[in-house]
Order: sequence, then C-alpha cells, then structure tokens
Amino acid sequence: MSEHYFPRGFDSWQKTHFEVVEALCYLRDLQEGKEKESKNFSQMLDRSATDDLYKLAIELTDKFETEKVERVGSTLFDLIEEFVYKETQH
Repeated sequence: MSEHYFPRGFDSWQKTHFEVVEALCYLRDLQEGKEKESKNFSQMLDRSATDDLYKLAIELTDKFETEKVERVGSTLFDLIEEFVYKETQH
C-alpha cells in the first residue's frame, strides 16, 4: 500500500475526511427522502457504503485539502457540504 500524502497535515486531513463522510451521508439522506416512496423496506435498510463510496470520500477529502485554503466565515461542515454537493453534481 502506498503512503498517503497529507498536504495540510494528518489532523487537518482527518477532520476534513470526517466532514466529507458526514456531508455524503447528509446528501444521501436528502436524496433518499425524495425517493423514499419508490424504495422498499429492505432497500432502505441497506445503507452500508461501497468501495466506490470509500474511494469517493478519500478523493473528495484530498481535493478539498489541496484546493481549499480559506476556511474563515463558515463552519468546516458548511464549507465541505457545499464543496461535496458541487463535486457530486457532475
């Protein structure tokens, strides 16, 4: 396994990764709320993440840590939620 690069240090990366995962779950909950009527109970219970989702969370964390410098004016979650929303709309 290759060594991971943490451009702003591990502590910053870890906080960002946690918030990216929170934002992904929050956005998933919003989307599922819109689709709730079309899903059956067993589909709603299967909320475990996939390898693709794990990779997406890491990629978004790395991108945020690399690109975002200004973290003043909003909470970290608010900044990351907006970032994740924009990145997942493509």
